[in-house]
Amino acid sequence: MKVLIIGSRVPYPLRDGGAIATYNLLKGLSETGIEVDYITLNTKKHFVDKETLEKQFGFLNQLITFDIDTSVKPIPALLNLFQSSSYNITRFINDAFRQLIQTKVNESKYDVIHFEGLFVADYVKGLKTQAPTILRQHNIEYKIWETLYNSLSIGLKRWYTGLLSRRLERYEKSVTQLFDAVVSITEQDKANTVNDLKYKGHTASIPAGITTSTQINAPIDYLSVYHIGSMEWLPNQEAMKWFHDSIWPIIESQDKEIKFYMGGKHMPETFRAFEKGKFHVVGEVADLDAFISDKSILAVPLKSGSGIRIKTIEAMMAGKAVVTTSQGAHGLELEHGVHCLIADTADAFAEAVIRLAQNRIERDKIAEKGQAYVNMHFGNEAVSKQWKEFYLKLLNQKIDQSSS
Repeated sequence: MKVLIIGSRVPYPLRDGGAIATYNLLKGLSETGIEVDYITLNTKKHFVDKETLEKQFGFLNQLITFDIDTSVKPIPALLNLFQSSSYNITRFINDAFRQLIQTKVNESKYDVIHFEGLFVADYVKGLKTQAPTILRQHNIEYKIWETLYNSLSIGLKRWYTGLLSRRLERYEKSVTQLFDAVVSITEQDKANTVNDLKYKGHTASIPAGITTSTQINAPIDYLSVYHIGSMEWLPNQEAMKWFHDSIWPIIESQDKEIKFYMGGKHMPETFRAFEKGKFHVVGEVADLDAFISDKSILAVPLKSGSGIRIKTIEAMMAGKAVVTTSQGAHGLELEHGVHCLIADTADAFAEAVIRLAQNRIERDKIAEKGQAYVNMHFGNEAVSKQWKEFYLKLLNQKIDQSSS
């Protein structure tokens, strides 16, 4: 089987959930025997050089990158206010890249064409191919902006966030209909694809595949709590502000020995001011395994967002206990008190962190059960087999339709 995957970025280095999910998909599919070609935008923000590409993606049949600057620019953003298009999306659209995709499709006989996320979904428009097309949703994007809009007080920021949300919703509902199939990472997003996006084609739910991280033998500091995530993502910013402003003061007042470490790339300068006492702002982490090796508890205080939290799964695989919100546990089907602790108020979240930090036996029990659960459900080999089976099913349906 030969598959073309179209991406919005080079998924490397593996420092955020989106990169990890795409990289593991590419590698896992290749290891099942599928011949994978990957054509991707190589954005200025996440640019990867040729030497790294050759070193890290040798398992692919072919890798083609297209240099592009998708940065938010003041003047185009301002002009977009007087247009009807979604500025979230137009930054990723380039006619030369569209032609590159068509040229590659004309040259090769692909069994399946797979679009890796909404930001490259537009390239399905006008694509001449007999192969079935799949959109893989990392999130239902407009719902993230809708949740953020609802969380803001009246003002210019709320108005602009609402405008982006509504435009993105119209676009997402429209472009989704152009695909033969939509694959969501969670069952909830699959249901939302049918109910909210009104999609009537083939749907499936296949989780993000995760590989076990390199284990570094370091003594666990049971009083050490951390958060790791891409801090350019607005839901992560919202989560960390809530944690610092509302949750941390409660923890600090009840147990002055607990330490917190906030890591992540693109750390806003305003968050640097959070550094005080035992609240540490680490910023971008060069070696994730080394960073988490001696830490005990992952805090995931998400209040908005869609999709699935890759960093949560990775932490559980590494034997960390997790305290999260219902939103942070979205799509993972974790059981509170068994695989993790789930808390949706500042008081409850702080109490859960303190409880695990002070009770080593309970912390270890939850970490052990969580580790077993995610290894069973999110191992990359098993997930890759699900993808291969879905590709074959979709391909056979397409063949049956064309012969009838």
